[in-house]
Amino acid sequence: MMNTTNSRAAAAQAVHQVVYQGRQLNRTLDRTLIGWDADDRRLITEMVKGVVRWFWRLEHYANLLLEKSMRRKDRDIFSLLLVGLYQLEFMRIPQHASVSETVNATAQMGKPWARGLTNAIMRKFVRTRSQLDSVCLNEVSRFSHPGWLIDLIRKQWPDDWQNILEANNCRAQITLRVNVQKADPAEYLAQLKSVGIAAQLDPGSPVGIRLNERVNLETLPGIGEGVISVQSTASQLAALSLDLAPGQRVLDACSAPGGKLLHLLEIVPQLDEIVAVDIDEARTGEIVDNLKRAGLSARVLTADASQPADWWDGELFDRILVDAPCSATGVINKHPDIKHHRTPRDIEQGVDRQARLLKALLPLLKGNGKLLYTTCSILAQENDSQIENILRSLANYRCEALSPSLGNSTQFGRQRLQDTTGGEGFYYARVIRQ
Repeated sequence: MMNTTNSRAAAAQAVHQVVYQGRQLNRTLDRTLIGWDADDRRLITEMVKGVVRWFWRLEHYANLLLEKSMRRKDRDIFSLLLVGLYQLEFMRIPQHASVSETVNATAQMGKPWARGLTNAIMRKFVRTRSQLDSVCLNEVSRFSHPGWLIDLIRKQWPDDWQNILEANNCRAQITLRVNVQKADPAEYLAQLKSVGIAAQLDPGSPVGIRLNERVNLETLPGIGEGVISVQSTASQLAALSLDLAPGQRVLDACSAPGGKLLHLLEIVPQLDEIVAVDIDEARTGEIVDNLKRAGLSARVLTADASQPADWWDGELFDRILVDAPCSATGVINKHPDIKHHRTPRDIEQGVDRQARLLKALLPLLKGNGKLLYTTCSILAQENDSQIENILRSLANYRCEALSPSLGNSTQFGRQRLQDTTGGEGFYYARVIRQ
């Protein structure tokens, strides 16, 4: 990681790593922000996430302004140009400050030759911004998505595709889940307001609270004691739709980092046993840490949930939650780097993985036991098609109706679509063993 005291240089380096080197956005930001004060952390985060989100739009503007394409070895400077254009287009920083700080970043990036170029491109953008709108944006630059993903979403959602793409470029909601064993949502909302944090009860979840503004989450009352957790509305509804009751034995497959697991335990503390399985040892460590923070317990296993012979003790389950690995096409607003890193091949591999999970886990249900299958995807091949295929291949299983509050009705389940208020796309289907 480059050492710098210039926030624009730090942001450009992070953008370069995410877009051109395939690094994960959140992990890259975590490394980048070490040593910066709170104001700079917010500024760098905004610039990096903003450029990653609007990359194709900003790239279009930069290419119009440049006289010739930049060399591959200078992609870090191209990333800096995008950071500069993002400030001018989307942020309220005074123009002179945006230009001067971005120009000064070239020296700290070890490329002082780019000082004049950066200054010229940013000032040209200011002068010609209104004229750039007359240059027709293609769909890739207009919606700031790769072409293959635009085509896929348009094919599957012909009436909604533009709204979906626009929603993907909005900021995700910040939603809290209140642990009803420790607090009442209305009382916790009052506590937030008493310390000056604007929020409201979440109309989509009986245990949810939406924050009206971004805050330092570590300062939220009770977060260290498990009173609240950060969790999206769509994710909260998963545990609430599993139809839990005291005395049940529950499996949480693909459990990490454990948000839904904690919610299951909060809803019904009198469960007989809950088993959490995840394939990634580091991530099962996160499950253990989250359980400890909340003062809860579960049996946590590092294993491939689709291979029960390696971990299952032979005792059937009353309930199974399968929050399956997927394309994450419903949460691009939260993770804009998905647009850069996901490929059609990744989706194909995910579909195979989901099918193996369902085939392996449905037989672990007791009679009248229920499995809730969820994804943060809006793609039919990962959702309804998976349920249709498994019901054809296995006898004595059927789908149960789910609450309309979960989203639009599909043949086998419910589908939420992301929206411009920051809501996520999510799929739910509940299968019962007869």
